[in-house]
Amino acid sequence: MFPKTTSLAKLTQQPSLQRQRGSMLVLALFIIIVLAMMGATMVKLVMATSQSALTDNFGINAKNTAQVGLEMLGMQTFPLNTPIQVCATTITSPSSMQNIPGLQNCSYTASCTTSDVVKNGVDHYFYRFSSTGTCVIGEQIVSRTLSVEALQTR
Repeated sequence: MFPKTTSLAKLTQQPSLQRQRGSMLVLALFIIIVLAMMGATMVKLVMATSQSALTDNFGINAKNTAQVGLEMLGMQTFPLNTPIQVCATTITSPSSMQNIPGLQNCSYTASCTTSDVVKNGVDHYFYRFSSTGTCVIGEQIVSRTLSVEALQTR
């Protein structure tokens, strides 16, 4: 009826080594597996971070390349000391652009269109410029597109 009582001396005795045989092996395997999984996760995290930084860097280069395309197109459309002209052209980056530090493996394609607009009874030319800069990193291609609009009285 009453539970069997155990003496205090029996409870404080060291457990037999025979009963614990193999438990250290299971614990060691568990620790090795957990550490291997943590290591694999860290490797993936570092690789993803470095890939993201590389893409960001080449994204800035692609944006700068597109900016160069807009500036070149603007210089052709609005040369100094010349009459107003329309623009309906597409230009691409020259091969000499590959020699510019930071813009290697990058190119641009820039285009413009001109529309006739009447604003407050005055005739205007409405210019729309667009340039796409593209940089190639191995098998990955990063591109950025910039657009500018301008209004000029005829």
